[in-house]
Amino acid sequence: MSSRTRAKKKFWRSVLQLSLIYAIIIPIVFYLLDKETFLKLAKRDTALFVLEIAGAAVGLALIISFWSRRDPELRNW
Repeated sequence: MSSRTRAKKKFWRSVLQLSLIYAIIIPIVFYLLDKETFLKLAKRDTALFVLEIAGAAVGLALIISFWSRRDPELRNW
């Protein structure tokens, strides 16, 4: 396996791990900051609400993964 393939797998693995972490953290923080809006959005259209939270988690994970991949100091973390 080439180093490029290994690097891609490592990158996407980190994106997946961060997405799962953020998919848990984002709703908790949103609930703690604004319970009324959280419950209203969750009751109105649950599927859309879950997709929005998942999209935010994946987007945040991609941004952080790309940023940490480009910055040599953050690679150490």
